[in-house]
Amino acid sequence: MTLHLLEKLKEWTFSLQGKFILTASVCILIFTTVGSFIILEREKNLYKLDIVNQGKVFAEISRVMLTNVMIYNDLGIMDRQDTIDYLDYFIMNLMERDRRIKYVAVVDNDGKVVAHSNIADFGYGTQYRDNAMLLAMKTLQPLIAEEYFENKPVISIATPLNISTKKWGGLAIGLSTEEMQKAVNILKKEIVYITLIFSTISLLIISIGAKVLAKPVIKLSSIMDNIKTKVDLEQYNIEFKDRRDEIGKLKKSFLWMIQRLRDADREHKKTLELLGQSEKMAAIGKLASGVAHEINNPLGGITVCFKNLMKTDMDEATKQEHIEVVNDGLLRIKNIVEQLLNFSKMAVTEKSPADLNSLITRQLLLLNYYLSEKKIKVVREFFEQMSVIALDENKMGQVIMNIMINAIQAMDNGGVMTVRTRQNKDSCEIEVEDTGKGIPVDIMGNIFDPFFTTKTVGEGTGLGLSVSRGIVEQHGGIIEVESAVNVGTKFRIKLPDM
Repeated sequence: MTLHLLEKLKEWTFSLQGKFILTASVCILIFTTVGSFIILEREKNLYKLDIVNQGKVFAEISRVMLTNVMIYNDLGIMDRQDTIDYLDYFIMNLMERDRRIKYVAVVDNDGKVVAHSNIADFGYGTQYRDNAMLLAMKTLQPLIAEEYFENKPVISIATPLNISTKKWGGLAIGLSTEEMQKAVNILKKEIVYITLIFSTISLLIISIGAKVLAKPVIKLSSIMDNIKTKVDLEQYNIEFKDRRDEIGKLKKSFLWMIQRLRDADREHKKTLELLGQSEKMAAIGKLASGVAHEINNPLGGITVCFKNLMKTDMDEATKQEHIEVVNDGLLRIKNIVEQLLNFSKMAVTEKSPADLNSLITRQLLLLNYYLSEKKIKVVREFFEQMSVIALDENKMGQVIMNIMINAIQAMDNGGVMTVRTRQNKDSCEIEVEDTGKGIPVDIMGNIFDPFFTTKTVGEGTGLGLSVSRGIVEQHGGIIEVESAVNVGTKFRIKLPDM
């Protein structure tokens, strides 16, 4: 099931529709990601700018008021304690007005704390170590920095308490960016939801559009698949709606090609029909010629003997000789007719489970005397775990016997006949190899033709290999031959496994 789904997914991925949707999906993903990042950064910068601007306003107002307090302290209008009390009250009031303010620090010209929102950690007179504050007091310019206060991000605005070049210290205000981060996170979620919704809608629209656009191409592809499976073009009607785009042009070209294929198919069928008729006539002529040749030889002897028997006075022994020749001739003709009938039928009637090794062994036993007489050594290379296959043992035994006899007859001066069996993934094989004289290349293509033989008259009818091939093919198998002159011949039978 999983493999089937993977195959379907792979097929869809490489289809025109799949490629279009995947490309569009990647583009949507890239554009929405980049767009979302740009929007988030812009909003984050706007929030930050808003905090900075408000912080500058707080710092400027505070700078003016606290500078006046410092002047009053220098003039003696306010003593030190009154100044500290005012500064503490001012800081407390400022932080109550805006909850984003996390700390306020006021230092003198020496950088020592005069007032602080967290006086427990930053006592009066302690050295305030803030580089931004010290730099602002030195340059007499406000300075903005991003830092952490109590492990939380803040924007620190440091400004000097000065009038022209006269300075009385410095002021630092830290504004929290937590609200900004919360707002950015909320915006991020909104953008994600909006992106998902619009991406889904876009993909649905794209899928529908891709399906509509790919439909005529899919139809063309389906038609081509049907044509490849040899659909009759004459009975296959193709109808397309008119289009003015490139697909419309493709359809017109396709219809033109189909028409050309129909014309070519008609010509091809005519040619095949003529060729078939020619081949039938040639086969009939060859068959008739072979039958006539095989029957004429014994028939000529029978005719002469009958004439002698009818017209000549002869002794009993001579007469008996003529009668035997007539009987032999008639038996020869009968044998030819029977083989011809077998060739026309070649019916595999009874298939049953059979052991090829055992079947070959039985055929070798029948040929044992013949093999010994011709001094031929038999080598058996049997595959021991050969599967049991379904076949007609009588017919297949006839095939094996015929091939072995041919191998024996090819080795006049002795030799080696090797019989092998092997099993492949979906077939069982039988090989019969001899070390005989081989088959010349110029007649190799004719050895399976009916009545073709290289043997002398009376030794063979030329039907053995034709019948053998027919029997093998009726078993769903094939028969192959390899041969080299003066080296030997190898016949290979491949039968389908059960």
